[in-house]
Amino acid sequence: MKQRYFPVLIGAGLLASGSIITGLANADMDDASHKRNKFMAKKLDINNDGIISLEELTSRQDKRFQILDLNADGMIDKTEFNGRIVAMFEKMDSNGDGSLDDKEIHKMKRHNYGKM
Repeated sequence: MKQRYFPVLIGAGLLASGSIITGLANADMDDASHKRNKFMAKKLDINNDGIISLEELTSRQDKRFQILDLNADGMIDKTEFNGRIVAMFEKMDSNGDGSLDDKEIHKMKRHNYGKM
């Protein structure tokens, strides 16, 4: 009789262990996600009053817009937008031949990975 229930007991034990491990793994992920969200919320709350206003929420986008709007006319035209891309390309094109080869791309990848 003991041998008949032994596989059932093993299965129940494995099921319970799996549930516990899954619960612990999810608890760690939720905690990390919660900490990251809390950090981002604090970063958005510029005046540290515990509330994120519409102005605080849009201020970062306004700053980015101002950086792109080189002539400060309130609009980003094609030359302003493409100007940043052209500048980035020219920075990557270290030999100035107008095209990016494997060496230049690899050099830029290493440079960017070093910043991370």
